[in-house]
Amino acid sequence: MVSASELSKMGACERLMLFEARYGKRESQCQQEAIERGRAEHDKFFRDAVRSESDVSTSLAEPWCFCASLAWGQEAPETNLLRNFRDRILRKTAFGRWFIRAYYRMAPKLCRRLDGRTKIIHALRLGLMPVVWIAKVVLAKQDK
Repeated sequence: MVSASELSKMGACERLMLFEARYGKRESQCQQEAIERGRAEHDKFFRDAVRSESDVSTSLAEPWCFCASLAWGQEAPETNLLRNFRDRILRKTAFGRWFIRAYYRMAPKLCRRLDGRTKIIHALRLGLMPVVWIAKVVLAKQDK
């Protein structure tokens, strides 16, 4: 048996799905402003990093995660987890934004020096594992 409140929730979801299918997903003014603020902040990080490292080749379509990309590869689950942690956790605080800026200034140089040194890259991977574990735990708590 299904309760009346459960039926009303299903009806609301069905109407929302039909509306979004017909007209596309609509964001509120508040959501649109938050998205714009996030994009502006990301652009600022991007410009700061490019100024400090002019020979870095990247684009906003390929988010940076230098050390994890070197350790596991650009599309590895660990790399994507750390990107997610950066975007959902670190960017929300002043310290996190400071840390990201500092990382963007130092990581490209470090990764260029480590590139091709398999033993050191293996050590980097081991050193990053606790960070990956912490990121996984924090993101799981946030999703609850």
